[in-house]
Amino acid sequence: MIESYYSPFVGTDGRKKTIYELTFDDLHQIQKNEIEEGYQIEYKREISPTVRRKIPNIIASFANEIGGWLFFGIDEEDRSINLIEKKSYELLINNMLKDATNPIPRIVARFLTPPNEANHGVFVIWIPEGNNPPYISYGKIYRRIGSSSSPVKEIEDRYHLDRLYQKSEERMRKMEEFCTKELTIYNRKWPVHGKSYVHFGMCNMYLIPTYDLKLTSRLEPEELKQYILKKSMQKKTYTIKQNALVSMNLPFLKASYSAESIVFRNSDLMDAYDRTIAWEQFFNGSAKFHIPIPYQPSPESVIHEIQKNASNYVDEEMFFQFQYVDAKQFLSAVLGCFIEYFECMKNLSNELDEMIIVIDLDNIRNDVLYFDTTSFREFVRREGIVFSDKNKYRFNKSYLTTKLVSYDLMGLLQYFDQVINAFGLSKLTGMELFLDSMQ
Repeated sequence: MIESYYSPFVGTDGRKKTIYELTFDDLHQIQKNEIEEGYQIEYKREISPTVRRKIPNIIASFANEIGGWLFFGIDEEDRSINLIEKKSYELLINNMLKDATNPIPRIVARFLTPPNEANHGVFVIWIPEGNNPPYISYGKIYRRIGSSSSPVKEIEDRYHLDRLYQKSEERMRKMEEFCTKELTIYNRKWPVHGKSYVHFGMCNMYLIPTYDLKLTSRLEPEELKQYILKKSMQKKTYTIKQNALVSMNLPFLKASYSAESIVFRNSDLMDAYDRTIAWEQFFNGSAKFHIPIPYQPSPESVIHEIQKNASNYVDEEMFFQFQYVDAKQFLSAVLGCFIEYFECMKNLSNELDEMIIVIDLDNIRNDVLYFDTTSFREFVRREGIVFSDKNKYRFNKSYLTTKLVSYDLMGLLQYFDQVINAFGLSKLTGMELFLDSMQ
């Protein structure tokens, strides 16, 4: 996560403006406040063929350092506004980055137009500090020197190269430290006979925005707590296949403070705190969700139902080797955690457009996603019983960022494709079975 960022623009409340909040009138601050080109700012009067060639180098240099701003339509000499024609510059530059850079730096672009002028304006790009340096452009590593971008020479700039690699290693270390389950959340029960616990599966999700959302700059901690509690109680209506509507929400009933976070639980029964869904919301926008996997309360009846439909087996005892997950309840809980988080964060921060999503599944070997539907029974007749072969999974081990394209139900479903795969189902089959169970 990028904990801080530079912005040359200040709002009337004295707070730095992000690129998402920027208006055309804000651009007048550049000349008024004499904001010169420098380590984090570069101006270009126009996008000429010569300038186009340099764009990947400039963006890569900002990403390798601490981020920066690139303006097209601002004169380099006197910082006056020079309106350029509105075109598909963002698509053009993204294509250039795909061809010229590795890895591809993240950019956020806006075309700002003055009042009563729709076809001309200033094209602004914000480049955050990169998560995976060094960023290479046209086969070279670029860095910022003053107000320009310069290639790194391996022999002369060995220190700079080492520093870039260390930044990447430090980021990985911080991600690994964050993606741990520290809350006292279990999924276990006493067996009918015996003294040891029976341990069931857990799903842990870690959501990390690209940079600090500074939630407490918008709400006081108590206001944030009450906001999330109230928001989670509200039903959210989504459209699923065949234009059917489904209402969903995952209510969180209790909350308590931690050092840099608020911990929400979806039960107000203290005896159940160690095995109910927990949401730890950090003030920088990151979140952890710990979801005990729910199992069918009557496995004998489930086994009986499967036996009636599965034909490719010899020994009936093999069915008792599996544990049967209440698939509708489990996947609804996973989806509900995404929904509640995104519904809250998108209303608090415009900056939430890209993030790191890590999902861990633990202790799920021989678990079966069981749907109590006709379509699932038909699937069992065709394909037999499928289950998880492994005990542990981690999705997104490299901590790659994900672009948040859509907040609707179908858009959010894509974020746990791999969860469905882990239990032996294909993405398409799993989605169809889940959506069918929701109707």
